[in-house]
Amino acid sequence: MDVFNVNGFEVIDTVYSSSEIEEIITVINENTSNKATFRKSADLFAIRQFLKEIPACIPLLFNNNLQNLLLSRFGKEYFVVKSIYFDKPAESNWFVAYHQDLTISVDKKKWN
Repeated sequence: MDVFNVNGFEVIDTVYSSSEIEEIITVINENTSNKATFRKSADLFAIRQFLKEIPACIPLLFNNNLQNLLLSRFGKEYFVVKSIYFDKPAESNWFVAYHQDLTISVDKKKWN
């Protein structure tokens, strides 16, 4: 059974090791900033244009496991169009409902 096609999502625990996750977190913490694309408070930490703002995370995020997963599931013709880092600390008591971005970033329209 193809869990992704049935449920619309799939949890895959084997993409990153614990040490890889720690390294990603370290790089993010070392690059916190007061830029307009960074929003940090007691209730949340968010970075818009994440891969542009912290390019040191690119090789950490796109490790061999993720690259192989993407290749096996989708092929070679896919690429990142948007990146947002979002962390809501456990002590924050506001509710974040499920949501999905409804915009698609494109370079140009292919049909009329």
